[in-house]
Amino acid sequence: MNANRSFTNACALAAFIFIPFLSGTCHSESLKNMEPNTMPTTVGERAYSATIRRTSYGVPHISAPDLPGAWFGQGYAMAEDRICVLLDQVIKVRGQRSRYFGAGDYEANVESDFSYRHLRLVADAEKKLAGLPADIQDMLAAHAAGINRFVAVADSGKLPGACRDPKRHVTVTPADLLAIATDFSIFLSGRFLTSFLSNAQPPQAAGAPVSAPLAVPADSAKPGSNGWAIGGDLSESGHGLLLAQPHFPWEGALQAWESHVTVPGKLDVYGITVPGVPNTLVGFNAAVAWTLTVTTSPKATLYRLALDPGDPTRYRYDDGIKAMESTDYTIEVLNGAGVLEPRTRKLWRSHYGPILSIPAALTGGMADLAWNNQHVLTYRDANIDNDSMLAQFFDMAKATNLDGLIDAHRRWAGSIPFSNTIATSVEGKAWYADSSPVPHLSPAALQAWQQAKQSDPGVAALYAFHGIYLLDGSTSRDEWLNDPAARKPGLLPFERAPQLLRSDFVFNANDSHWLSNPKQPLEGFYALYGDERQPPSLRTRMNALALTRQTGKFSLQSVKDAALSNQSLAGRLFRTALVERCRAAKSVKIGTERVDLSQACRILANWDERFDLESRGAVLFREFLSTFRPEAGGHEDTMMSAKDKIFARAFDPAAPLTTPDGLAPAPKHGPDPALLALGKAVQTLRQAGIALDAKLGDLQFSQKNAAKIPVHGGQGQEGILNMAAYSGSNDTMLPGTQRGKVLNPATGLTDQGYVVNYGTSFLLAVELTPQGPHGQAVLAFSQSTDPESPHFADQTELFSKKGWRPCLFRDADIEADPSVRRYQVATP
Repeated sequence: MNANRSFTNACALAAFIFIPFLSGTCHSESLKNMEPNTMPTTVGERAYSATIRRTSYGVPHISAPDLPGAWFGQGYAMAEDRICVLLDQVIKVRGQRSRYFGAGDYEANVESDFSYRHLRLVADAEKKLAGLPADIQDMLAAHAAGINRFVAVADSGKLPGACRDPKRHVTVTPADLLAIATDFSIFLSGRFLTSFLSNAQPPQAAGAPVSAPLAVPADSAKPGSNGWAIGGDLSESGHGLLLAQPHFPWEGALQAWESHVTVPGKLDVYGITVPGVPNTLVGFNAAVAWTLTVTTSPKATLYRLALDPGDPTRYRYDDGIKAMESTDYTIEVLNGAGVLEPRTRKLWRSHYGPILSIPAALTGGMADLAWNNQHVLTYRDANIDNDSMLAQFFDMAKATNLDGLIDAHRRWAGSIPFSNTIATSVEGKAWYADSSPVPHLSPAALQAWQQAKQSDPGVAALYAFHGIYLLDGSTSRDEWLNDPAARKPGLLPFERAPQLLRSDFVFNANDSHWLSNPKQPLEGFYALYGDERQPPSLRTRMNALALTRQTGKFSLQSVKDAALSNQSLAGRLFRTALVERCRAAKSVKIGTERVDLSQACRILANWDERFDLESRGAVLFREFLSTFRPEAGGHEDTMMSAKDKIFARAFDPAAPLTTPDGLAPAPKHGPDPALLALGKAVQTLRQAGIALDAKLGDLQFSQKNAAKIPVHGGQGQEGILNMAAYSGSNDTMLPGTQRGKVLNPATGLTDQGYVVNYGTSFLLAVELTPQGPHGQAVLAFSQSTDPESPHFADQTELFSKKGWRPCLFRDADIEADPSVRRYQVATP
């Protein structure tokens, strides 16, 4: 499959319904084709200055006498490392991709532009700016000024090739950055719907909805992050320990960027953000450390509208009829002759939000979700007007104790867009909360949805695949409720969110709040926060087992060792029984071929149940496991046929860390599914010319320029903390990783091996002490996106060796770094 492609409806459906970490439209065309923009270029007349010190691996430490100076310096440093991505995202949220790059494959740029115009991110940001807290207004203005200053002074020959012509850049405004922050906020909600917004048109006379041509869907990895907060009772020092292991893309708009920002007496914070978003999303200061994990609670609800039989742009609502709102949007499209051609399209909204249409051909018979004469879909997004995210993270960065960090959550309740917060403190407390905005539905609405889930295949399928709630939009019963205690109308108030404060530990690995600490399960919470007393994933279980079966107390080193142990819970559960059964059978018949299993038996018998670079048997086991879905835990009992089940013992909510378990016994009659799966794995590897005992490190790698850097780690179904996978989207128009011919879509095996561009991203272990924080980290994909930079692959090499580096926080340590490089940046 070619990475230089765009995706329209087909992959957006996969993203929204199946794969939460696939997003947007992207294809690779050089940013050097950009013409000067027509947007406002003034970002303020204030003078800014900052000092930047780059230490080993290119980590920037930005200091300034005031906060605006620090944000200016952070913007400048971010541009040094990520200028191409920054400019690309500005073009995207403005809805101007077609103006600079033409219509794109399958008119992907046209569809993106109309969708983003319809989302109104920049227009709304311009209206909201004056109402933001003064510090946040300063933050956005200064950060934009820093980005623009870098481009203004940069030597064009030293810019990355994708954006080398500085005379043709777009000038970044504060509204652009606020729009990018909102776009980040809707990452797991409305952002996946963009391809379905732009082509949502009333049915034609024949009743057929209008839709764009289909593109080849891109593959993507499922989301994953591990977060541990260890309290004083379980740490050797008696103070807080944090493990942050976000699993995010290694390229594109969501590729984390690391920095350390200091303003004497006001701010001293270390951590990561994403390009275009000021602040620190995951990190630490002297008193607290925090990380985020994607939550299971929904951030948007879909609504199905029953239409007026005489007019498909009007819909029933209670006992009346409502008319949709229409808006004509005009974009400019660069044609092959270099001439800009205007295109206008009318797009629609209900009182909930934008109208969307998912063509029936893309649902695989799951449901009819296209706009027809009977019904149409619309949605309400809790994050589209989230204008307090930056304020919340700023208050968290300034917190002087855990109470202060919790107060920031209380003040800006539900402003962290799609995540749980896991935090710890120097005094040894550990805290978990679902800190995301969650729609507030009435008991009657939830009961009606439960009934619909039993009778309507579309409602059931949307929820089964991705927890999407499809509601009845033609009744006020299913509206979001307004609670005066909530930050925004329609959301749950902070006091109703699942929270847990402990002195031993809390954690999350993308399952619900239920097992944040297995000793104190969180139960009885509002349904949309997630399942309780339901099977956790194997990765969640592996995290919990690592925390609960630790011998002695945790040190910084033992936390680091656990993060990269690469132990596979699936291997622990199935390997021994599989080997015994394999040895007894010796072979299996697949079609007309009898596959010899003797070598496979020997290899798995000697496998160390890890996914390290030197592990032999990991590749064979991965291919075996791909036939099943053990990551679904006990949910497989209802989602699978008997021949595809892998567990012998069913899930028991009284023993959630040890059930389900065991390899399902062979059936009394017919072929053994486990041996068939192993035989197919043998066939797959042999047909690919891969030795059954190949070392993982010989096949799994990250491409950095001409180098293939071996990468350890596993995938979700393997029950492993350290994720290493492939994602087909980077949500930019910049070149993405290519991976050749796919041999097994379930594992990502290609004719090149396992190509990694997604997984453990910013790996952080930090201990908070009265003498200051002690942090160790590695940015798995490296600090710079410029292929010519010395920091394009250096940390990827370090990560490959399971190496860590110190997070230099104290001024003396920064100055003592042998690679420290100091320079001043300022406005003219």
